[in-house]
Amino acid sequence: MSLERLVKFRCLPRLYFLHYLAKLCYKSKWQVVFVVIEAFIHCIFVQIMSFDKIYLLNRISRLFMAACLLGLLSICLLFNIAYAAVDSDDDGVLDSSDNCVYVSNADQRDNVSAFILGHGDKWKTSYEPLWAPLDKSTTRVYVGGIINVSGTDYTWSSDGTKIEFTTAPKLDDEVRLVVLEDKDGRGDKCSPDLTVDFDGIPDEGDNCPLVYNPYQEDTWGTSEGDVCETGSGISEIHQVWAKMYEHSNYHGIEEVIRVDDVLLSGNAIGDDAVSSIRVGPHTAVYLYSLPNYGGESEFFGSDDSDFMDNQIGHDTVSSIRMYSTAPIKVTKIDAGIDFWSGTKGHVGHISTSQLQSLVSGGSGVSITLEHDYVDSVQSITVDYNGTGDYVVSTKNLDGTLDETANFHYEGVAEVATTAVVTATSTPVPTPVLAEESGNKYIVQSGDYLFKIAVLHNTSVQALVLANNIANSDLVFEGQVLILP
Repeated sequence: MSLERLVKFRCLPRLYFLHYLAKLCYKSKWQVVFVVIEAFIHCIFVQIMSFDKIYLLNRISRLFMAACLLGLLSICLLFNIAYAAVDSDDDGVLDSSDNCVYVSNADQRDNVSAFILGHGDKWKTSYEPLWAPLDKSTTRVYVGGIINVSGTDYTWSSDGTKIEFTTAPKLDDEVRLVVLEDKDGRGDKCSPDLTVDFDGIPDEGDNCPLVYNPYQEDTWGTSEGDVCETGSGISEIHQVWAKMYEHSNYHGIEEVIRVDDVLLSGNAIGDDAVSSIRVGPHTAVYLYSLPNYGGESEFFGSDDSDFMDNQIGHDTVSSIRMYSTAPIKVTKIDAGIDFWSGTKGHVGHISTSQLQSLVSGGSGVSITLEHDYVDSVQSITVDYNGTGDYVVSTKNLDGTLDETANFHYEGVAEVATTAVVTATSTPVPTPVLAEESGNKYIVQSGDYLFKIAVLHNTSVQALVLANNIANSDLVFEGQVLILP
């Protein structure tokens, strides 16, 4: 091969490659596309110069098609990369991993599916859903908002594909199938027909229509779901806590967190200001570098005095999520507090009067309770450790210690003890009681009433009453609140 042909057909392609590689290093994603296409066009012409004329047209056609195809693939690849980095609903979960792309659902909950099978017809007794699980124990059938009883009001066909009603549903009554524990890949907030609270239960038949409770728990038979019991609420009982510190070795500004927080801005600890943490018993903590549980994350199951070598790092925490690993679930109910074991079911309760008596005794007092309706444990013991902290433990039937769980509840106030002082001959002036001026708090960005109540050791109800708040879900940045 002559020197001219060597330079033209062997050296030039390599020089072109280096040239375009250098250009790519300084281009945006769209400029990259055009550089790639430009490079292929140059390569085509270099190759054309080496072809014999007899094959020229055939080779041009093939190379042109290859260049177009590769250019198209490059564009698609860039689109996919761009898509993978987008979070359309700003919930901290990228679209490529989000099970509900356009509706914010940071928890990615996917537990329920619902199917409207049709409406009542005086002649129709058989309804066939598009799909039904093999395990029919996870299904619920509602007609006109009322749950129907399997085996009495309806039965499943022998092949498990149809619902056969004993009596035809009333005219125009909605026939609905709810499937619990159905992880279909679509977040509950994006699944159709899941009603206002996304639990799939028709609103007219839901014992707590505005709060997610697909299992419709009603421990005390009040016809009101446990999560909606008057004077109660999940938020009043806390079984998790984490204490975060501004500096390493548990120094600086500190704050106890008992609930998930999508944005720490406005908290006492603040955004991007955590360097060490203490973790409560039976508590799993996840810290995130971005709001709404986004960005880098790290799990903490125990105390950590210094974030220096951690994945999350110093001064980078923006949101926190916590989970309870306690073997006993503690629930607030109208009659007091209820205790449920994950392995033994309902193990007992403590009434409001018993709780008040326990707290009045002060820190270190305990009460042991035996319940006739419980046959899985011998007794439960509730210890009070002061400032709203309790420990509940169970004993096996043979008297040995079984499960233990911690919880925090401030619904029963401690009674201050009055010290008795022996008078001396020196006259003591009568104290003048100064009028108490209520503390005030200015609402910050990201605040909500429950967060404010937790930070200032009060309750949402007390804040609402003290400030004459009409809507407890609505406070404004800059609003001045009286702290009761």
